[in-house]
Amino acid sequence: MPVRVNLPGPWTHRDLTAGGTRFHVALAGPEAPLRLESTQAAPEQPLVLLLHGFPECWWAWRHVIPALAQAGHRVAAADLRGFGGSDRPPSGYDLSTTTQDASRLVRALGYERAVVVGAGYGGQVAWALASSQPGTVAGIVPVGAPHPLAVRSLRGRAFSGTALQTTAFRIPHLYERRLSTRAGVERLLRSWAGAAYGDAVAQGAGYYAELLARPGAVRCALETVRRRRLSRAESSTLERRVSVPVLSVQGEVDPLQPAQAYARDTHHVVGTLRQVTVPQVGHFPAEEAPTQLVDALLPFLAEVG
Repeated sequence: MPVRVNLPGPWTHRDLTAGGTRFHVALAGPEAPLRLESTQAAPEQPLVLLLHGFPECWWAWRHVIPALAQAGHRVAAADLRGFGGSDRPPSGYDLSTTTQDASRLVRALGYERAVVVGAGYGGQVAWALASSQPGTVAGIVPVGAPHPLAVRSLRGRAFSGTALQTTAFRIPHLYERRLSTRAGVERLLRSWAGAAYGDAVAQGAGYYAELLARPGAVRCALETVRRRRLSRAESSTLERRVSVPVLSVQGEVDPLQPAQAYARDTHHVVGTLRQVTVPQVGHFPAEEAPTQLVDALLPFLAEVG
C-alpha cells in the first residue's frame, strides 16, 4: 500500500513546483494567493515557513501549525527535497541547493518574505538563507541548530555528539536498513530526545519509517547529514553576518548540539539575537514541548511581522 502523505488535520495539502522540483507543503492560516502577479502587491505579513530536520518531515510540526494559524499567521510546513511527499532527485542535498529550494518555495507560495522556522537541518537552511538572501527573510528561528560555522569552530568537535553520529551515518548500508523500520527510527528519535519526552517523539516513528522505506527515500534523507564539510561557496555565504532578527531555540539536554556552539552564535549576528532554552527537552522541541515552543514563537512573530 502506498504511504499516505496527506494526513488529515486543520491544514490543507498542496504540491508546488519550485526550480523544477516538486515540493509538498501543509498550509494553514489566512488564505493568500499562491502566485504573485506583476500588478499584485505582496502580502504585508510574512509567511511562516516551517522546515523540519532529519529524519522527519512536515508532520514534525503537527502540534505547532494549528496554534500559529489560530494566532493569524499563514503557515506552510514544507517537506525538504528527499523527504515526505517532496521529490527525491538523485542530487541536490547540499546546503546551497536546499537554501535555494526554500527561497523558491516562498515565492511559489505568493510571498516576498518569510519568517523561516527551521529544526535541525532546517535550521541550518534558515541561517544560510538569512546570510544569502536577507531580503527574502523577515526573521529566522533556528530550533536545535546553532550557526553552522559556530559548530565547526569548536575545539574537539570531532568528538561531539553531532560529529560521532554523522560518522556512523556514513557507514555503508547501516542506517539505510535501520531507518527503514519503525524500531530503528524510534530508537534514533528517543536517543535524541529528552528522557522525559521519549514517548512523545516516538508517536511519529511509524509514519516517518513508512516514508523512509520507500525506494531511495532513506538514501536521500541521509545525504543531508552525511556531508563532512561545507563547500567553499557555502562557507563564504555563511561568513556574512546575519542582519535580520534571530530567535534561537535550544533544548536543554540536546545530545547533538553543544551549548558552547550556541554561545558563539553572537559572532555571526549583527542584528537582534534572542536565545531561549527549553528545560528538559532534547533535539525536537516541536514534538517534545510544542506549547513552550509556540509561547516563544508568537511574540517574535508579532515583532517581525
